[in-house]
Amino acid sequence: MSHTMRRHVRKNITLPAGMDARLRKLAKARGASQSGLIVHLVALGLATESGEGDPLLRYLGSIQGPADLSATVDKTVYGAARAR
Repeated sequence: MSHTMRRHVRKNITLPAGMDARLRKLAKARGASQSGLIVHLVALGLATESGEGDPLLRYLGSIQGPADLSATVDKTVYGAARAR
């Protein structure tokens, strides 16, 4: 048996049905395999957890607001009365 390190390791994971649907949809939209997309997303998550990722990603999902938040930031932060 060779003593070289394997480049890939097979993992068997279980996903909630909703997450599986989202994964399939995103992989299809990107023209990627589900496996490739999972590897990419795990790499992003590990980099973020270790502090090596984009610091802005730490705040992803933590700010509540409309989809056009960047265009309506004054209204969202200060309320309708102070919006320009």
